[in-house]
Amino acid sequence: MGFLDPSSTEDDLKMGTNVEIPLWLAESLYFRRPPLVSVDLPKIYKEAYREILNADACTVDLHKLGQHFYELGCYIAKHDIKGEVANTLINTFRQRFRMILSASASTDSISSLQPLSESERERTTAAAVTEKALSLWLQRGDCPLSTANMVASHRKRKRAEMEMF
Repeated sequence: MGFLDPSSTEDDLKMGTNVEIPLWLAESLYFRRPPLVSVDLPKIYKEAYREILNADACTVDLHKLGQHFYELGCYIAKHDIKGEVANTLINTFRQRFRMILSASASTDSISSLQPLSESERERTTAAAVTEKALSLWLQRGDCPLSTANMVASHRKRKRAEMEMF
């Protein structure tokens, strides 16, 4: 495994060496018996960043920290015993929801989606397309909504039974 550390000249890694490896590889090495590695949280899910996100998540550029912040967080949350990552994801989304909603409502701000994560961008773009389609449909006015005859003539069972007597 020495090839994982570019500064290593040996074939094997020394005990205690810190190496960044893909999550799928770390997971497979960790779940062996005995575990070959110990796994740390990525920096964007550690306590320092959790404090920042819990204080004001709207000021954080999630796209710069990690394009797939929510997806990776959901995957990591499965392995988080304390549940702190899951709570951070929920609180972050709650705080950023208003910003996402306003960005999707105004088409001018779609070009300024830099601070949004990839999943937030996808949802904002989909919401903007839906909003535009709805307003075009409402402006057409050729298909007004009306109550169906069956619904208008429908009576409740008790009322119909009382009228019979």
